[in-house]
Amino acid sequence: MDFTESRTYKNLGIAFNAEAIASTRDRIFADVARQEGYMEIGNIYEINAQNNLEHARIWFRQLNQGTLPNTEEALMQSRDNELNLANKLYQDFAKTAREEGFMDIAALFAGIANIDYNQGTRFSGLLRNVVQKEVFCKPSETLWICMQCGNIMSGECAPLICPVCNYPQGYYRLYNDNF
Repeated sequence: MDFTESRTYKNLGIAFNAEAIASTRDRIFADVARQEGYMEIGNIYEINAQNNLEHARIWFRQLNQGTLPNTEEALMQSRDNELNLANKLYQDFAKTAREEGFMDIAALFAGIANIDYNQGTRFSGLLRNVVQKEVFCKPSETLWICMQCGNIMSGECAPLICPVCNYPQGYYRLYNDNF
């Protein structure tokens, strides 16, 4: 029997979705509890959310026959998911909400569709950088900032090791002013 056609495979998908939803819901409930002054209850929800995330990871790995996607594969999946949400699902939901007279909810669906479109575009750019080997090197000199200590360096490539905190190149990102 083909594993992807089995009921077990379908059940793994249901289990993954349930745990992913539970993890997100618990993070929301943690925020609510903390906003109401229940810090320890918030902490317990965070622990539960982390446990549920790990359960989701276990089921996701099983769905992928023992492995998790690499970064390039994950970026493709994330890009495709965000663009599908933006261009299809949320547009359809907004249309239905408008037809039913729920203009405020239609506006929310349209707004989140725009956000998801931007996220899909971001994932497309990140994927292009990974494929073209331009995550830590660019075709021209640029500024890089260490996310660990804040050291700023100039060059075509981020340093292999931060000369200030000794963290590896993976801690560097492009420096851009946000002010």
